[in-house]
Amino acid sequence: MAEEGEHARLWAAPGSAQVELLSARFERFAFDRHSHEQLSVGVIEEGAEGLHLAGGKVVVPAGQLVILNPGQVHTGFAAEESGWRYRMFYFDTAMVDELAAEHLGVRDVWFARTAVPDPDLFAALSRVHRAQERASDPLTAESLLLGALTSVLRRHASTGRALTTGPRRDSRRGPDLARQLLHDRWTEPVTVAELSAASGMPRASLIAAFRQAYGLPPHAYLLRLRANRARRLLLTGRRPAEVAAATGFADQAHLTRVCKRYFGVTPGAIRP
Repeated sequence: MAEEGEHARLWAAPGSAQVELLSARFERFAFDRHSHEQLSVGVIEEGAEGLHLAGGKVVVPAGQLVILNPGQVHTGFAAEESGWRYRMFYFDTAMVDELAAEHLGVRDVWFARTAVPDPDLFAALSRVHRAQERASDPLTAESLLLGALTSVLRRHASTGRALTTGPRRDSRRGPDLARQLLHDRWTEPVTVAELSAASGMPRASLIAAFRQAYGLPPHAYLLRLRANRARRLLLTGRRPAEVAAATGFADQAHLTRVCKRYFGVTPGAIRP
């Protein structure tokens, strides 16, 4: 591989505050179950990445794209002994909606495939990602990002609601109300009893229904929510200790452990 040893860097795109970028190589490291608030699109440059998703295991070999919808719970691990090297774009959902409306005439888009063979788009995304590392002109940098996302949408987005084996919408009211409470009070301690009261469901039933609806039990969902908020604050240049206190973590060491498990990097490697 081009670089030896595990390494990762997460940073904000110089041309757009709505895009985050990751460049990494992993051998033994494995991500815990987590999800991203953004649309995640990446290129596997070497090796192969494995992911456990709700539908089972997916392996994405070198030369293919990996695409994950916002909120899609997944893991990540080396599917080959040599590990994998890859580059990721994290596109803010507002940006995705804007371009989908402009180019597809709809806002409700999703991606049916996680492993996507598309050599031309793979090459284009690789070039755009590398260009962000040395971008000096924000207009050019943002134009490249907009063009990259537009190509992803035009070539691979599906429109309308995805079919799901999860609970029907009319059975999601309880979990939705519990989820809203977590979003409203994400920096505070929240008890199962409070979630149960907000949802109108018994505690054990709520936890099972919440997991079915969102892929994670409430406590793990809240931890992921705090981690994603912390990541955004770190990308503004705030100090890890300050971010840990602001996002409900016990201390900086706790934030460090969670960032490594979810994002593959320590807080010190998440920079503007």
